[in-house]
Amino acid sequence: MSRVRRLSAGLQGRLRGEMGQALIRTFIARAIAALGALALALVIGRLYGPAGVGVYALAQGLLLGAGLLSRTGMDNALMRYVGQDHSSPFVLRYLRWAVTRCFIISLVAAAILWVGRPWFEALFDATGLAGVLTGIALAVPAYAFGFLLSGFFKGIRKPATACLLENGSVALVAGVLILVWEKTGNSAGLTIIGYAYAVAAWLVALQGGYQVWRWCRRQPWWSRRAEQATSSEGAPVSLAQFTATSRAFFMTNLASFMQQVLGVMVAGWLLSSTDLGLFKSSQQTATLIGFILIVINAIFPPRFASLYHQGQIAALGRLARQGALLGAVVAAPLLLLCLVFPGWVLSWFGDGFQNGAPLLRMIALAQLVNVSTGSVGFLLNMTGHERLMRNIALICNALGLLAFFVLIPPFGALGAALALAFVLVVQNLVALLFVWRRLGIWTLPGPNFLVLMGIKSSVVR
Repeated sequence: MSRVRRLSAGLQGRLRGEMGQALIRTFIARAIAALGALALALVIGRLYGPAGVGVYALAQGLLLGAGLLSRTGMDNALMRYVGQDHSSPFVLRYLRWAVTRCFIISLVAAAILWVGRPWFEALFDATGLAGVLTGIALAVPAYAFGFLLSGFFKGIRKPATACLLENGSVALVAGVLILVWEKTGNSAGLTIIGYAYAVAAWLVALQGGYQVWRWCRRQPWWSRRAEQATSSEGAPVSLAQFTATSRAFFMTNLASFMQQVLGVMVAGWLLSSTDLGLFKSSQQTATLIGFILIVINAIFPPRFASLYHQGQIAALGRLARQGALLGAVVAAPLLLLCLVFPGWVLSWFGDGFQNGAPLLRMIALAQLVNVSTGSVGFLLNMTGHERLMRNIALICNALGLLAFFVLIPPFGALGAALALAFVLVVQNLVALLFVWRRLGIWTLPGPNFLVLMGIKSSVVR
């Protein structure tokens, strides 16, 4: 208990300082984004029922996949290299590399979605999916660009702005646009979801680009010629190194692709649109439990990179444990709500969603593990162990994808929830093990049960 008290005291000190202000701002921004994502699902559920949410889940899964492939890990590479020295003039050069490559890939991904609309609808037997994908294809370049800018803002220590450039804010604006359109009485059915998402994605991305321009104008190096500020001479990171790091992060992102995209695609293939809607609504609601971890991951990783670069491993460990403690404390009330009153929570989506109560309980418990272990994935990624984290994520998510195939036929939507819970729990526990083995850092605020099991760290203190 004395260790927990020390962590609590250290955490209180951080919350009163500059990091505390960043946490509060980012918490508010992330809360807006998280509630925006939930609000869009609520709007669709109220207007189109569980089947509509199921079609939306498939369209969003395809958008997430296109966005992940378009970014190719460059958002995390920006966060890492910009975070190491965010006052350097070369940060703009890194952003230029990322934007150029992302724009080309995103156009190809958008074209594939546009041309393949009828095929995707037939494959998943999801009536209305082709109409939704019309707008979703238009959203891909802006959606990917927004995430790149989010990685850049995390690197320059503006995590609140970063959170507002990701999926939640786009969903919030899209939800408002859908409501406004439906209120006019000119209902376009499910098709309006795609167009609303496209307009929202471009509005958010353009606003982010303007914020970058404003930040750059305030930097001392901005008054020099652009060629001088972004020249390769004296750059600490080469294009080859940036590309290699991006590829390593991209492989880790492929694990997210398996979970967020392929898992939903498999579920959509094996489940009806209604059952998929129950799974999606439960997953979206349970995500609120882990949203504090998303806040922490918007603030802490650049500091992880900086502390590791300076060789301050003890300080790095304290920061990671304090983040895990904060996450567990903040997530506890939402966890209890989802465990004790799951039917009532899901009733927010409308009639017919209460049947997803067992799914919500299952995913909520998995999110508890996700939050309690802390930022173990980013600890590995920001300390030069991105290839190790890539392998952990790929293996665990491949097993999770297999679990979708194995568990859905006998258990239906509950099987999809079990498969998702399996991925969240196993990946975080394995990453926790390797953070201890490679860095000598224990992120949980309680006793180190790995030491009690006789598992030693390879780091010599």
